[in-house]
Amino acid sequence: MTETLTEQPDQSVRARIASWAKGPLFYPIAVLVGFLEGSFVVVPMEPVYIPMMVMKRKQAWLVALALLLGNVLGGLLIYWLGAVLADDLLQPMISMFGAQETYDATLQKLRDDGFTTLFMIGVTPFPFQVGVAAAGAAGFSVLLFTVAVTASRSIRFLVIATLVMIVGQRAEKLLKKYDVEIFVGGLLLFAGFATYLVFFS
Repeated sequence: MTETLTEQPDQSVRARIASWAKGPLFYPIAVLVGFLEGSFVVVPMEPVYIPMMVMKRKQAWLVALALLLGNVLGGLLIYWLGAVLADDLLQPMISMFGAQETYDATLQKLRDDGFTTLFMIGVTPFPFQVGVAAAGAAGFSVLLFTVAVTASRSIRFLVIATLVMIVGQRAEKLLKKYDVEIFVGGLLLFAGFATYLVFFS
């Protein structure tokens, strides 16, 4: 009786998360995750969205496209802020993160070879927000900006989705059994990493 009472809440939480993953809000939330990663969240969000792909492993590419949409929209927001409010808003943020030297160097690269620089920013660990803000401040073409960011970020998300789908085929039973636990673990890992960066770095 005691075991049943203690197990019931865990089963309820697991069932709710599993139900949410099958519900209509899953993909809009994936768009939101992509938007946050492309705009204001500087902490790597792989611990959040890779488990989301695992939960939809057979359609992981749809999660990747939702993330891509949000990411490009977030990038466009930061681009606009860089173009309109670089001195008033972005400059204090760049100084706060100690990224002034990186920002200035990126600004110069964008003026010299904007498309290639933006594409590389999208596929490398380079701070994405710094790059897109610099693109806005440099007056880089918004059309070319959108093409470069979409192309580079699609490689990133679709490669991860492909790996999840390949692994999912080989470990279907294991992932199906523990997909919720992987998702919750990813959220906890992300929260811990974010807390460390904010309070201890």
